[in-house]
Amino acid sequence: MVGLTQALTEQILELQKEDSIELYAVSSQNEMEAGLHQKVKDAGVNMTIVEDLDVHENIKSLAKQVSEVIAKNGITHVNVHNNWQLAVMAYAKYWSRGARNVRIIYTIHGYRHNSFLKSLLAIPMIGLALLLFADRVISMSKYVTRRFWFVGYKTDTVFYIMSKPEFNKQENVIKNLPLKMVFPAQFRHGKNQDLLINAVEKYVAKTNDRSIRLYLPGAGELLDMYKGMVAEKGLDECVVLPGKLAHKEVIKLYEESNIALVSSNVETYGRCIAEPFALGRCLITKPTGVALDIIRDGENGFLYSKEDELVEILVKLKENPSLVSQIANQAFEDKKVFSRDNVIQSYLEVIRKA
Repeated sequence: MVGLTQALTEQILELQKEDSIELYAVSSQNEMEAGLHQKVKDAGVNMTIVEDLDVHENIKSLAKQVSEVIAKNGITHVNVHNNWQLAVMAYAKYWSRGARNVRIIYTIHGYRHNSFLKSLLAIPMIGLALLLFADRVISMSKYVTRRFWFVGYKTDTVFYIMSKPEFNKQENVIKNLPLKMVFPAQFRHGKNQDLLINAVEKYVAKTNDRSIRLYLPGAGELLDMYKGMVAEKGLDECVVLPGKLAHKEVIKLYEESNIALVSSNVETYGRCIAEPFALGRCLITKPTGVALDIIRDGENGFLYSKEDELVEILVKLKENPSLVSQIANQAFEDKKVFSRDNVIQSYLEVIRKA
């Protein structure tokens, strides 16, 4: 495994429990969050630190070091997670002796997807590299697979394992009313918190229900602008902007609410989609990321594209409150798609095909 982030660390810790896989982590000295390296070591995973692996320089030297790790430890498959890692592994495989037979698996996490114009350039460029150098490609969702359709013949979908205790409760506890909604995200272009604020304004105008609550945790360049927007619309009691919250606090907020909203233009996977679904919340999301893999519209969640469609759904739930728990409980039942067994089997299948 090349690269180490919080999400990847969680997956490594689960994969380490699988007897049929022997894991070896390769990472730079940098961590996305303090303590990730120690977590991996504590789990019994062998790990090598390659200095400045994430610095886009000295590719020959980095490839040589990675090749030595591969040869010394008999590594057969390497899962890379960004374009630089792919470049280093391609150099190691095709221009050094130690990694000639290794199979390269590439997981797509992004493709400049927050900018439509940049993504138009990034998709063919990344795709060409995948055609040339990747033996197998992992996509986190159908949404991404469709954009990289030209490597579909060697692409598999693998979700994140949702193994934490909060995602594996035996009973779903949820109230139908009042409507309490959450969307955790950075305040930047493409996340569209303004759409949600406008939807709440229209909902209140239609129903005169000011008990509705919309929680928008997060920080970012547009936060102050949206604070002003909320105040201008007179929605201070309905829309709460608590600032950036720790992940545990976000989970607690989900558990205290009954609806999860997603208004992003693009999510390649979308933990803001997967997590509330696994927590058994009533999920209302745009058709992006993993939503297309898990949501059956009107059965275990709702899909919408336009602001007025979201307003209609909220009014419907207000008028038929039992729908909230009905939809949420079905999601709670369907969360098995993120179970350890399902995800591990999907990952083993990728290795077998590579």
